[in-house]
Amino acid sequence: MDERAWRFSERFRQVSNRYPLRVAEAYDHHLDPALADSDEQVAATVAAWERRNGIPVRDWHAIGAEERRHGVPVRDWRATGSET
Repeated sequence: MDERAWRFSERFRQVSNRYPLRVAEAYDHHLDPALADSDEQVAATVAAWERRNGIPVRDWHAIGAEERRHGVPVRDWRATGSET
């Protein structure tokens, strides 16, 4: 994983383990604009994307809190060198 992708994953996994994928989808897999936007802008973009695609708008911070409560680790991809 290149440094840019790692920074993207690291930043958005702090919200939820699954949030980086949703952010990537909402930004049409263009990482740089998402990295440049504020957390609030990213959340608004993700919510708008979910609405446009008929997906219930999720509270990603609540999902992340639930994941942490149940022991879902925030993975550091640098440690394994792999996303799988």
